[in-house]
Amino acid sequence: MIFWAGIVFLVLAALVVGLLLGRFLFERGANWCAGEMSKAEAPPRATPLPRLVRDFAKQNGAGRGPRVRRAELGQSVDMRLERRGAWEKLWGWQWICVREPGFVWKAGQQLWGPIAKILVLDAYVWGEGRLWVNLLGAIPVVRAKGDDINQGEAMRYLAELPWAPDAILENAALNWTEIDARHVRVSLGEMAVTFRFDRAGDIVEMTAKDRPVRDPDGEKRLRDWRGAFSDYRWIGGRRIPAKGEVGYDYPDGYEPYWRGEITGCHLRH
Repeated sequence: MIFWAGIVFLVLAALVVGLLLGRFLFERGANWCAGEMSKAEAPPRATPLPRLVRDFAKQNGAGRGPRVRRAELGQSVDMRLERRGAWEKLWGWQWICVREPGFVWKAGQQLWGPIAKILVLDAYVWGEGRLWVNLLGAIPVVRAKGDDINQGEAMRYLAELPWAPDAILENAALNWTEIDARHVRVSLGEMAVTFRFDRAGDIVEMTAKDRPVRDPDGEKRLRDWRGAFSDYRWIGGRRIPAKGEVGYDYPDGYEPYWRGEITGCHLRH
């Protein structure tokens, strides 16, 4: 009996060690992506911005104080991991690069102590997208890369610019086109999103045509994409939307898959 109890103990110990090691490797990968992104060095934007865009960035604090290298956001997230699935509560942490296009987003749901039920890494670094999903923090179930992932993650960087007004003001890789008094298009190469501004000059909606996505069956498809921003507040030295939502337009209607609230903002110089 003592022998079998010892075997069970060793198996459980090995399992825990494996899960902790998987978590360590996941965190190391996320930190590597963030470190690579933070190496970006680029001069400030030299070409003028449309007035609507420049005023938005300035009124929300962009350019105040020392030059910002990246913004770091704490998030409380509700997310559907599959279409029509249940909403899962996740913690989230995001780095957004100011001087070059790039972001790293990691999110998870804890199971017990440092062991996670699920971990997600979504990133765009040096023009390359990454999407990782680990079960129990250690078991890889998604390792997605390729041109469609690169394009989709580039569009995500564009869509989340309201959370990084310094990037709007500084990032010379972004091309801005005023459509009318309330709508502005921003592009990165062939990828683009359109922002709608309200009467107060805040960005309240994002729309994009044909974002590349991979369905659960592995098929690559293009879907129209949209999101909303609300509850602008001063957080950590910048005025940003504290709440957001994003989802896809399907043949039978719109369905959100991500809802989040910003819990903290830190500017790194």
